[in-house]
Amino acid sequence: MKILSTDKFRHVLLNRTVVIALAAIVLFVLFALTVDRFLTTENLLNMLREVSLLGIMAVGMTFVFVAGEIDISIGSIYGFLTVIMGILVGRHAWNPWFGMLAVVALGAMIGGGTGLIVTRIGIPSFIVSLAGLVAYRSAALLVSGEQPSVTDGLGSFYVVSGGYLGGRLPWLIVWMATAVLLGGLVLSRTRFGYHVFATGGDGEAALSWGVNVRAVKLLCFVIMGALCGLCGALLFGWLHVAAPITGTGFEFRVIAAVILGGAALQGGRGSIYGSLIGSIILGMLSSGLVLLGLSQQWEDVATGGIILFTAMLDWFVRKAGARFASEPRSAE
Repeated sequence: MKILSTDKFRHVLLNRTVVIALAAIVLFVLFALTVDRFLTTENLLNMLREVSLLGIMAVGMTFVFVAGEIDISIGSIYGFLTVIMGILVGRHAWNPWFGMLAVVALGAMIGGGTGLIVTRIGIPSFIVSLAGLVAYRSAALLVSGEQPSVTDGLGSFYVVSGGYLGGRLPWLIVWMATAVLLGGLVLSRTRFGYHVFATGGDGEAALSWGVNVRAVKLLCFVIMGALCGLCGALLFGWLHVAAPITGTGFEFRVIAAVILGGAALQGGRGSIYGSLIGSIILGMLSSGLVLLGLSQQWEDVATGGIILFTAMLDWFVRKAGARFASEPRSAE
């Protein structure tokens, strides 16, 4: 019995997903007890809708992180593709469904371009995406003429992007749930997902096992870019406007959600489920602090603080888990 309990405790300490889930529960209970209206159905659904695009983008970033790379340009790419969606639909009267397909395809091409530079030329992904962070933000301002694009918001596309399913459940939550479900299945249950973990865990060993490391990383960037396009189209369908400053700083919230969810910067570790929990934690922080009457600046401070706390907690539990793992087991 002693061995069983020790093994279970060790498993909890080493399971980063369990730790972050417990942290989310504690934060939820804290806000529920201290903030009026936090537990109302309206607030909870609004909170999930606000976090939905973050959750979708976190799916793509999880693939990139697990493969051992990073993309800090996604906020600018997201803003650029939102502007393109607005121009196509709002200014050139494209069917919004075709507009969505166009920006998703363009996003995949942009992600593919980043991936090719990283995998073929060998420039670190941080440097490549840093260049993209600046370039695509400027491109969004140039192609838009620094003016927003608007639409009347009539049609089925606007219902299934910014409307409600059954009159109450925001469609954006359905989109997020679908992206999380599909992303989770691909990462944890498919051959490609196993190759992503192998690539990020030990690229040289993965090569010796026959894994096409370059192709795996390239496809992860393609997935990230395509999801940027999807989120840009959904945002336009929700708000009916595309502003050139859309997505400013959004990359840091996505990265924060993925890190909170347990993904490792060095690659080889992470889960879609964990990234979803990280996104929800950031959503709870935003909702709770707004209901407390605090400004956006306090939300940013709290986000930075919880990231640091989570990193320290991760270090502690892993050190404790390693200590338990190294202890000799009793035969009792």
